[in-house]
Amino acid sequence: MFIRNSSRRDFVVPLGAVSGGVAQLLADFRLPGLVKRALPAAMLAGIYETRKEIRRWLFSRGLPRNRVFEQPLEHRLASRSMSIVVPIHDAPEVTKRCLASLERHAAAAEVILVDDASKLPTTSDIIREFSQRNGWKVVSNAEAVGHSAASAAGGRLATRPYLCLLNSDTVVTPWCWRPIQEAFDANPAIGIAGPSTSASGNDQTLDVAVPCRFHWNDSQICGLAERLIAVPPQPVILDLPWISGFAFFIRRILWETLGGFDQNLPDFANEVELCKRAINLGYRTAWVRSSYIHHLGRQSYAAEIGDAAIDSRLVAAYKYIRQRHSLSPDDMPEVCREVLE
Repeated sequence: MFIRNSSRRDFVVPLGAVSGGVAQLLADFRLPGLVKRALPAAMLAGIYETRKEIRRWLFSRGLPRNRVFEQPLEHRLASRSMSIVVPIHDAPEVTKRCLASLERHAAAAEVILVDDASKLPTTSDIIREFSQRNGWKVVSNAEAVGHSAASAAGGRLATRPYLCLLNSDTVVTPWCWRPIQEAFDANPAIGIAGPSTSASGNDQTLDVAVPCRFHWNDSQICGLAERLIAVPPQPVILDLPWISGFAFFIRRILWETLGGFDQNLPDFANEVELCKRAINLGYRTAWVRSSYIHHLGRQSYAAEIGDAAIDSRLVAAYKYIRQRHSLSPDDMPEVCREVLE
């Protein structure tokens, strides 16, 4: 797997001086090579697992495990400007968790579910249950067409000013919509935007959420989002070369102008290429750091093909992007250069 490090991720949970120091020591902890070679593999694995457990405990301190969060009215109404398209390809457990979070925290949004030929009856039941209860639109594909085509199918039904292409392995939070809406409304040059998260492949990932992305329950996720909206990182908006596709917000008129994702990129890196076209038109691609949507990562389409196949597809996709846009290595986003090296 390709791992991206960033200097602009933020520890947003206040740990205090002692706990913060411990967390940093754990993050920097590395056993000398001679020691690693001398230790039994099981013992070595246990040491590093203990380190992960301590970091998860530190980063979870103060986050509520059983609190029911009420969404403020102004944040609920902000979702009214959003058409949320969710491509779904099985993964029923994470899909149900995603749709439940939308039901709680996107009541005013237009939600469009695209069932991309899911094979499991459980997935179909979940889609039917949530869509009937909430009046959501549903597109059902007889054969799997991939993320780009599924997004296009949902986008054709969208009617709201802003389109959110949302992965089915995400958890939305009560405060995620309004910062994005305000960024779009206040900055006409922003064409594409995205929130902070736990797994993105670019700068949108918060270090504090990475080791906890499978550990936190929905209450803890919302607790983190509440702290982020209460004391937002500064500056709130940062321009990035591309916005990650797990929760990809774009002006609907821009989506239509650009013709959506490049259909030569059926899944991975399609957002990187689309951001390049948007930037070429003079639009900004912005990270709205006070918004938070949790991302589990590689749980739907990706889980079916595995990490090695994903990395292979990323290499092919970045080569295609470089050729399509006649880019030199220095003009490519950093993550693309790292993958191609």
